[in-house]
Amino acid sequence: MVIDFHTHIQPRSSDEEVLGFLQLLTDNGIDMAVVHPLGRTAPELAASTENIARLARKHPDKLIPFGSVFPQDRGAAAELRRQVAEFGIKGLKLHPLLQRFDPSETYMTPVVEACIEHDLPILVHTGGGFMPDGRMVDADPLRIDELASRHPAAKLVIAHGNPFGPDPYIAARHPNVYLDTTITFANFARLIPGLGRELLGWMGTDEKLLFGTDAFPDHIHYLSYNLDPVKAMDVPAESKAKILGGTAARLLKLA
Repeated sequence: MVIDFHTHIQPRSSDEEVLGFLQLLTDNGIDMAVVHPLGRTAPELAASTENIARLARKHPDKLIPFGSVFPQDRGAAAELRRQVAEFGIKGLKLHPLLQRFDPSETYMTPVVEACIEHDLPILVHTGGGFMPDGRMVDADPLRIDELASRHPAAKLVIAHGNPFGPDPYIAARHPNVYLDTTITFANFARLIPGLGRELLGWMGTDEKLLFGTDAFPDHIHYLSYNLDPVKAMDVPAESKAKILGGTAARLLKLA
């Protein structure tokens, strides 16, 4: 099974465009996709989360819904639990740049503990971004290292994992920290043959890397751009199967 661990479908996409997107997933050999909400404000984030939950109910064989909250807000953990109960979310997406928070702050504790309670993975955006009011330092993967040290039971995914940053070593240090291949790995792997094999070596395992594309219905070129470098990785077939979906299935309790 191939699982794209990092896609987005915003309310701006019509149901017809979503159907086209699902067909493109199938055409690219992707069996299921995790869909993450995005929003700069509470109403935007709520609308995105509710739309994803609606689409996942319509297409349960294809879409896996994640939720999101503003972790710095009072009541964030209660809102997360509501999304679990009402929407059936399977994980939490956080975007420090877009949502303007520091993931290493102690206000994260109630939300992270709620995720541990419900066994939900947490995917956190790291690296660059063009949000003029966000702080790049908040998207530093070293913040995830701090968060993982404080909450060793939390399952954390460093989105846009950078092979040449501290990211592989953070994953190696913490049993429950993972990287996704979205954009950053794809950029470097296209330039440096053999990078995937080296990355697994730096992490000391083939069970910490998750395939993702960051694709939207209106950014479909991300599918092949991110999938092709993973398929081209010079690693054993068993390792590639874990990266393409086996590890994701385990995290999402699909296997």
